[in-house]
Amino acid sequence: MALAAGVAGRGCNSKTDGPTDAVRAFVAASSAGDRDRLLTLLSPASAAQLQDAAQRATKLVGGERRYDARDMLQPIASSGLVKVVNMGRDGDKATLSITDGRGSKSTVSTVLVDGVWLI
Repeated sequence: MALAAGVAGRGCNSKTDGPTDAVRAFVAASSAGDRDRLLTLLSPASAAQLQDAAQRATKLVGGERRYDARDMLQPIASSGLVKVVNMGRDGDKATLSITDGRGSKSTVSTVLVDGVWLI
C-alpha cells in the first residue's frame, strides 16, 4: 500500500482509462485522508492483505487494541502533481507507473473485478 504514502493530485497524462482512473481516485482519496474511500478502491486480494496485517498487529499488542484494515492505511497529503502512465494491460490486469511531484516513482498493479478497476 505504498501508493497511499506520498502521491496525490491529477496527473500530467491527459489520456484516461479504467486502470489510470482507479489509480487517480486512490491518489485523490489518499490526499484527502479518506480511509473509507481508499478501502472501496482496493481489490479483494489487497483488502485481505490489509486485514491479515491488522490481525498481526492486534496479536503484537496482545489484544489490547483491535486493529482493522482501515487502521493499516496511511494516507499522506500530496507532494505535487502526479504523472500516471499505464505501462501495459494483460486481460483483467494492468500495471501503472506513478511519478510524484518530487520525482519519486512507484509501480502499481490494478485488477478488473466485476467491471470495476481496483488497486
